[in-house]
Amino acid sequence: MTVIDESIGDGVAAAVDEAGTAPEDRRFRPDVEGLRAIAIVLVVLFHAGVPGISGGFVGVDVFFVISGFVITGVLLREQGSSNRVSMLGFYGRRARRIIPAATVAIIVTVTATYLVLGVVAGNQTAIDGRWAALFLANFHFASVGSNYLTAQLPPSPLQNFWSLAVEEQFYLVYPTIFFVIAALRTKLSLQARLAIGLITVIAASFALSVTQTASNPSAAFFSPFTRAWELALGALVAVGTKWLLEIPKPIGSVLTWTGLAAIVFGSVAFDSRTRYPGALVAVPVIGTALVIAGGMTAPRRGAESLLKLPPFRWLGRISYSLYLWHWPILILAAEEAGKTSLPFRQNVVWLLVALGASVASYYVVENPIRHARLPIAGRWAAVILGALLIATSVGVVTFQLDAHAAPGPVAHAALVPPGPPSGATGAITQALEAVPNAVREAPQIRTVPADLTPSLSQLGNDWGGPAGACWPATGQTTLPACVFGDPAGTHTMVSYGDSHAGMWFAVMNDIALKAHWKLVYLGKGYCPADALPYENPGGWGKAGGEYAVCDQWHRFAVNRINEIKPDLVVITQERRSQVDGTPYSPAEWQQGLSRALKQLTVPARNIVVLGNLPVLGHREPQCLVAHQKDVQACSNPVFAYQAKYIAAERGAATSVGARYVDITPWFCSATCTPVIGKFQVYWDSWHITASYSFFLRESLVVALGLPTTA
Repeated sequence: MTVIDESIGDGVAAAVDEAGTAPEDRRFRPDVEGLRAIAIVLVVLFHAGVPGISGGFVGVDVFFVISGFVITGVLLREQGSSNRVSMLGFYGRRARRIIPAATVAIIVTVTATYLVLGVVAGNQTAIDGRWAALFLANFHFASVGSNYLTAQLPPSPLQNFWSLAVEEQFYLVYPTIFFVIAALRTKLSLQARLAIGLITVIAASFALSVTQTASNPSAAFFSPFTRAWELALGALVAVGTKWLLEIPKPIGSVLTWTGLAAIVFGSVAFDSRTRYPGALVAVPVIGTALVIAGGMTAPRRGAESLLKLPPFRWLGRISYSLYLWHWPILILAAEEAGKTSLPFRQNVVWLLVALGASVASYYVVENPIRHARLPIAGRWAAVILGALLIATSVGVVTFQLDAHAAPGPVAHAALVPPGPPSGATGAITQALEAVPNAVREAPQIRTVPADLTPSLSQLGNDWGGPAGACWPATGQTTLPACVFGDPAGTHTMVSYGDSHAGMWFAVMNDIALKAHWKLVYLGKGYCPADALPYENPGGWGKAGGEYAVCDQWHRFAVNRINEIKPDLVVITQERRSQVDGTPYSPAEWQQGLSRALKQLTVPARNIVVLGNLPVLGHREPQCLVAHQKDVQACSNPVFAYQAKYIAAERGAATSVGARYVDITPWFCSATCTPVIGKFQVYWDSWHITASYSFFLRESLVVALGLPTTA
């Protein structure tokens, strides 16, 4: 990216292109501009699903190294020419360079998501948009990736903003470090002092990249601390310019081609299973540094002979705009088609759309604003412009979110069908009969009811799980004393399982409270109660490795249940796969549940296995959003494989004398539907809404053998 300087003269700001290289280097490096083209092409082709470019994500690392190199060159030139660095000038240049195009991309993407995908996806993208506008998207998406429920959401159309956030965080911190080091009075030269500091950062950050990728790859991928060494290495190349200029041209030529080969190698050899960034990120990062360092002397036969060609330089110039626009366009196209991604042959047309949007963004927004004379003069002008644009982004997406979002949490107290006064037999009967009647009539529903509960805009508020410390993180193996219901109750029930224990929590808590029972919650996402090994969840541990945390959780939960000696244990879970990703067979699943049940010292008659809900075979609520006038397009018959696992869980329960509850009739007649009565059934493809769970309240009470309280 070309760096823009804002020089002040006679009270008028004049923006001019400034060199992004060290004073000893050439003012303009066509090879660096062409290297940006390599980076963006790899990223775009990877996202478009081009066969063979399974590691195209390394293009982002190429950008990081280039950014560190360019920014350091700018700071060195300013320090060398005026013996000072203008922090306001630096941040003003960054604001004019980055924020205008980002603002337009965020606002347009959020608006388009509402229009194309509807309110559910639009609300989530608006939330993402606020984080992106504040350049904190990397922390936001790291949190999303480590949360069981949000990790299962489709990719965000704004997820590409994570790398921009990392760069801006670097820009926020690095100039201050540069300023402090430059102000030191020692016998060492500025370059030597900077080199020492940068080498320290490189060593610490690379070590963190290796260790954190092994323990928490989602956090490592998005973290500015694991990525800092990539920018710092680019900075070190700029700092070492006067030494690198001594490299003989033949050697420099070899270095450039070697570096370019390393980048290409990473793009084809790495894939989604690669432990990344980890240690392997060094391949494209060092490769990029070699291209830049070896090209210092412009060797005639170096990689610059390729990278300086007009197509590469043109793509390099628009690379920032292309990075902003290609991802949301590809994601929105895929989501609109009901898929996570489209094959490359279908993405070709969308790549052309993205290229057109990028060209328009570059020539209409990005380039004019970075060169424009601002209406007010002074060093603060560009910084104020940036702040106003950030505020505009946040304001617009917040307005859209408020306009579409629910006013507050869904109220569940009134969801039991109306009837005679509380406690009357008629009310209990009516509540119990309402479920099969609604299920039987559900296949006749054609359009989304006007009083859909929760409404599409309220869906995000309708998760029934516990909050705070009682919703364990991915790496958590214990819970505090999560006691709900009536704390003074003389009877105790335990809810044990994975996120399916979470989806029943709100209604079970209501049942326990009204029955004056204590409720102890022991649910952990990704970790069914079956005593089996499971694969690591995405973003945790080694891809394809065993989720050892789950085994530790099992020991904790079983010990707690045996210590409590509850009057009722409700086990409910979703089926998960083996460590290698293949599904457990029904027989294996039955054996795992049998082992788990035998570990409990609670009398078997006090144990209920609450079956898994039937899935629809497509993504919800996306399907319902797309077919609001044809609800049955999102319906399906009960899949045959589900019956086999129902039989397996029933067999495990009955083998030890426990009870099994098949909940399929609560969701399906001959057909399973996403809308039953006035209720939206599915919170996502694997969980139900809290509203529908409350509709099932009396059916659940009877199934658990508790006193009815309707």
